[in-house]
Amino acid sequence: MQMRIIDHRQAGPDAVYVETFNECYYDADAEGNVDVVLRREHVKTDDPSQTVTQIIHVRSFWKSIPGTTVAHDQQINATVRYMILSGRAGASFQGAGSIFCEKTRGRSVLEGDLGLAYLSPRTRLNNGNMLFERAEISGSFRARHDPRRVVRILNEMDELFRFSEPGDAHASRAQTPGARASAVQP
Repeated sequence: MQMRIIDHRQAGPDAVYVETFNECYYDADAEGNVDVVLRREHVKTDDPSQTVTQIIHVRSFWKSIPGTTVAHDQQINATVRYMILSGRAGASFQGAGSIFCEKTRGRSVLEGDLGLAYLSPRTRLNNGNMLFERAEISGSFRARHDPRRVVRILNEMDELFRFSEPGDAHASRAQTPGARASAVQP
């Protein structure tokens, strides 16, 4: 499960990252909305004593109906949250984009593509670096149906990064970014 991230920097050329996620799960609610979570944990290359955790959460809020709704890779039908945590510091990003998916093997596997999503910096944790200024993310996934792991990973993400408005009690730990900090390579 690879995701391609393009950081459109104001100064200098775009930076391109390709991240491979080793965990991917999904769940669907009664209305057909789908939550897909991708998770990757690895040792930081420049500091082996630190672990980097990345989580992507994609939530669809409508899906096209074959033969009725025209599906296009520029349509917005999902919200996307991306969290990067290194040690006790981190950053999160949020945006929207298009997701196309199909269940295989009954309900046990969901295969799909995140067609294109645009992400903006959202919150910082303990002065974590905002790695991207304005980014696009896209890629494919193969998710196993596991509602418990979806909830566990989303709870982990929400505990660290509440996607709150300024002034929330949690804002002392997770702060809305002011200026872009220098990047730490995951």
